[in-house]
Amino acid sequence: MTQLLLLHGALATKNQFDTFIPLLKNEFESDAINFTGHGGLNIPTQGYTFTAFANDILSFADKHRIEKINLFGYSMGGYAALYFAKLYPTRVNKIFTLNTKFNWDPLSTAKETAMLDAEKMVTKVPGYANQLMMQHGLNLWKQVINQTSEMMQQLSKEVLLVDEDFKNISVEVLLGVGDKDTTASIEETYEVYKKIPKSQLMVLPNTPHPFDKINHEILRLELVRFFTK
Repeated sequence: MTQLLLLHGALATKNQFDTFIPLLKNEFESDAINFTGHGGLNIPTQGYTFTAFANDILSFADKHRIEKINLFGYSMGGYAALYFAKLYPTRVNKIFTLNTKFNWDPLSTAKETAMLDAEKMVTKVPGYANQLMMQHGLNLWKQVINQTSEMMQQLSKEVLLVDEDFKNISVEVLLGVGDKDTTASIEETYEVYKKIPKSQLMVLPNTPHPFDKINHEILRLELVRFFTK
């Protein structure tokens, strides 16, 4: 059975896939991990870095003795998957990204980070704030928000995946994006698609950014098509 590792998005944990992984049981041996500093794990002194996230993937692959790993990365998880391919090119089999933001220009970054304010969340979206408390712990959830904001701001200052990096990715990559996603755009996804030699582009209809708003049955079928055919 095909092995598959699922990588969560920003502010989330591996529990993001709790209702999705059971749908994959007939085709995949699926797992998910918490990235460093998420789900109650200690936040490193240097904060969130994609190097740390890539090493989380490597640790999983080494622990399970997977020489070449299949990766599905949602949003931030997709960026981490491609960065893993940059650092450890011989350890990847295939990569599927979905709703991953690639263009971290100052304007769009400011738009994303403006929403990352714990106090505003408590006031405006208390249900979501409570969810973050439960996922990351009462003592860490605000730090998770702050570290995510700092990580995004750093991406706008230092691009981690440049054109040459995309051109050097030699494995098959499927870049997916929802047609109603207001975080990741079709245009920026298409630009990356043109740079990766063995890439495919998929636009999901009537699909916004949040993972729980995505049609999971359509996504399952695309995962099966890409990873098992």
